[in-house]
Amino acid sequence: MRKYFPIALVSIVCGFWQTAAWAGSCYDLQHQEPSELTGTLDYVIFPGPPNYEDVQNGDTPEPSYILKLHDPICIADDVDGFADPNNIFQDVQLTAQQPVFDQFRRFLHQIVTVKTTNPMAAETGHYHEPLLVTVTSIAPAQAKPMDLTDEYGTAATTIRAFYDALGDGQGANASAMIVPEKRTRPAFAPENMTRFYGGLADPIRLIDIVQENTNTFIVNYHYATKSSVCNGRAAITTTMRDGRNYIQGIRALNGC
Repeated sequence: MRKYFPIALVSIVCGFWQTAAWAGSCYDLQHQEPSELTGTLDYVIFPGPPNYEDVQNGDTPEPSYILKLHDPICIADDVDGFADPNNIFQDVQLTAQQPVFDQFRRFLHQIVTVKTTNPMAAETGHYHEPLLVTVTSIAPAQAKPMDLTDEYGTAATTIRAFYDALGDGQGANASAMIVPEKRTRPAFAPENMTRFYGGLADPIRLIDIVQENTNTFIVNYHYATKSSVCNGRAAITTTMRDGRNYIQGIRALNGC
């Protein structure tokens, strides 16, 4: 018997990357749809039996890789009747044979394209997303960075303002882009950001922004201290408060 490993494909992320984005009609499972998806690969530990609620309250951990799609999708027309075309979602769960599964760790937090087969609607508690598919291959996707016109009307303008302020060593202006409750944390305190970013040998420079979904962006940036160079990559989550976008969190993806 072949051994399969549960994984889930989030980030993340289709939109202009997805081959057949949802636009009023759903993927037809009876026609083996979808056969390809693109998004940001991430890792989640879901709670399993007995209650499927919380691993810290005694439920069995069920680790999964996930892909967050840029645009929502839906599924319909499965033989067993488990697909709900009214359920619009952005996360897809997967299975994969060992050779493919082994590749997932090195693609973690990257935008990838996966070839898929055997799509199934969620049937039991072990299905943690509405759609389960088997990944037959995985490769890096060539995501298109946003240009300035793409950024209009999105939280990307807030992110760009944050990095512009850091590049000029203006910690107070950069901190104003962060949600208020986090501005007193050492990493986001105005005086700390001014001290660090204002003293760089090569000021921080935003290279590009890629949108994963409405509230998540991947940024690439560059800076240098007197002793090292950082070509950084980070996932930034945003939130809207009173009609204005703020940075909710920043997670470094490559250590600097």
